[in-house]
Amino acid sequence: MDNLTGRFIIPFLRLIRWPNILIIILTQFLVMFAIIGRIYARSGTAPAMDIFLFSGLVFTTVLIAMAGYIINDLFDIRTDRINKPDALIVGKYLKGRKVVRLYYLLNGLAIVIGFLLSWKVGSYRLGLVFPMMILLLWFYSERFKQTILAGNLIVSFMTASVVLIVWLFEFFALRLQPDKFITVYTQLTVINRILPAFALFAFLLTMVRELIKDAEDVEGDATTGCSTLPVKYGVKFSKILAVVFLVLTLVLVVLSCLKLASMAMQAVLVYFAIIIGVPVVFLIYKVIRTESKSDFHRISGMLKLVMLLGLSGMLLLAFYL
Repeated sequence: MDNLTGRFIIPFLRLIRWPNILIIILTQFLVMFAIIGRIYARSGTAPAMDIFLFSGLVFTTVLIAMAGYIINDLFDIRTDRINKPDALIVGKYLKGRKVVRLYYLLNGLAIVIGFLLSWKVGSYRLGLVFPMMILLLWFYSERFKQTILAGNLIVSFMTASVVLIVWLFEFFALRLQPDKFITVYTQLTVINRILPAFALFAFLLTMVRELIKDAEDVEGDATTGCSTLPVKYGVKFSKILAVVFLVLTLVLVVLSCLKLASMAMQAVLVYFAIIIGVPVVFLIYKVIRTESKSDFHRISGMLKLVMLLGLSGMLLLAFYL
């Protein structure tokens, strides 16, 4: 058992970025039950998606995310040998051929389940979302990751979609239940304000993290011919752009705090001001001052933590909804 764990289970968990997978699951559960569920409860009703349908959506999202991490590592073998040789998994712990098979298995399963979910919420065309996500992640790893900003934008968009896809499927499911739709109709505006704000927050911080990771990996990217922003225009320019996105994040936090103040949600206001706003200010300072690869790595970790804390704010917000 210990041999199996060391040879397959641990490398597999590292390959699929298990902490990120847990964050995806947590985020989607918070969207459904801390935001949508609580807002529906104002009208004395429950979400249109039952627990089985929702769990299927989470499972499909996770499958696509895992496959995305796998294909990314497959295309990055050469670069990772330079940037992070200690973190290399494909070819070192897991055979490339088996990893490729796993990639197709995960995506195939995601497409089948995705179309079943779409049929259940009354729209076959909605099922096309999943193949599009898979193709987008493929082209990101195969091509766009090596071009200026395109790859960064794709990853940021995919991160934001983790929040929005839950509401997308819930809305289609809601349309099949006219009585429930009429009951919660007046509450839909609240959801349409809250969830895009969280999605934008995730998008902005992911953009920053992608820029920082590119700056961290500039040596390997330059060696392998990747035309990323820091390779093309220098690490300094990449840092400036990262600061711009951090400032935009701070503006979003300030505007959200002002809205929370007008709604007398003092505890939530304090949470976002101190737990999110203050670290974002600190990150702006750190990005401006940092130069070394190790510093970029620490900033990347801090950004992931701030994003997790920000998305977890949905749980506190739920008490006021």
